[in-house]
Amino acid sequence: MPTLIKESGVMLSSFSTSSSYPRRRVSRKPNKALDSRFHGNDRTGEQESSFFLNCKLLSKKTIRTIVFAVLMGMSIEGMAEANEASSANRPNPRNPWPALLQQAETLGLPTGFLTHIDPAFVNITFEDLRTYAAEYHPEDHRMILNMRLSFNEAGGALADLARMTHHDLALLYHELLHAYLDYLYADTHPTPLTTTDQQVLGFANSQMACHYRFVRINPIRQLKSATELRFLSDQDSWEVMNETWAVFVGWVLWTKLELFDGKLSDSTWTPALIEQWTDRLEKAVESGELLGYYEPDDPEERKVARKRFIAPSNGLTPQDVEHLLTKVLQEPTELVEASKAVFEQYQIGLEPPPSCE
Repeated sequence: MPTLIKESGVMLSSFSTSSSYPRRRVSRKPNKALDSRFHGNDRTGEQESSFFLNCKLLSKKTIRTIVFAVLMGMSIEGMAEANEASSANRPNPRNPWPALLQQAETLGLPTGFLTHIDPAFVNITFEDLRTYAAEYHPEDHRMILNMRLSFNEAGGALADLARMTHHDLALLYHELLHAYLDYLYADTHPTPLTTTDQQVLGFANSQMACHYRFVRINPIRQLKSATELRFLSDQDSWEVMNETWAVFVGWVLWTKLELFDGKLSDSTWTPALIEQWTDRLEKAVESGELLGYYEPDDPEERKVARKRFIAPSNGLTPQDVEHLLTKVLQEPTELVEASKAVFEQYQIGLEPPPSCE
């Protein structure tokens, strides 16, 4: 499998700021001295009388101090229990995958394709990235996220998904799609790939054999009509497909979160929402927002341009959209058909992709 670094093309912008780390739970071990005050002693009456007599001798200031201390203790214990309950769903720095899936499922985010990845496969780390918000390195299955996406910005664990902005979640799913494709192309798997995984893998191979191999690029991104032909290497073909698909998956997540105001757990696609989705998708396609790119494998070409964006003729196809929406993101049929129609209509006026024959 190619070992090029995959970098998310999302520039740094506003990120959510998460709260502090949860406290450890305060021990609730009972105080034996207090317990024996009213139990296990034959002289119960004498003990009770002595206790209340001593209470009467206490000053009002002392009593207020005791009451305040007790209330503070109860408050701290309650906060600790609440923090422990919430931290149960927070990703463990050493094994973040189970909690990540649980949080995503609770929020109504796609988890089907993520459950197919071996929990120990991806290594999530954090760095103070300068140019990009995230990177993915398939050679060691390492996902590098900006420190701002870590819990408390400390770089120890992933921030709570519920506290992330829509932009952050879209970025995260961009990288998770990289991880999924990396897993499909891994040399070995602890368990056999599912039928769906095999279908995605087979389709990816067919797309890299032609559509993302013999391509047109836009040397100047803003000039879509000015194109050049390229026959890409294995590495470049792999990368342009990876980035094209990941850009679309990130866009899908961001748009859904915007349309449903972040509440995806009980989201239902109505005709009005599908119309809004279609309008947004048409604008994204027309603007070139969903076009993928690659970093040239040829060092001489990299001196000319660090990135090469593919021309619209070799962008997402209706078949790409169908596979990603159905087999990866598990979206309903009506949304898939509306999305395919947008790309089919857009392709009518496009120069056809180069023939591989």
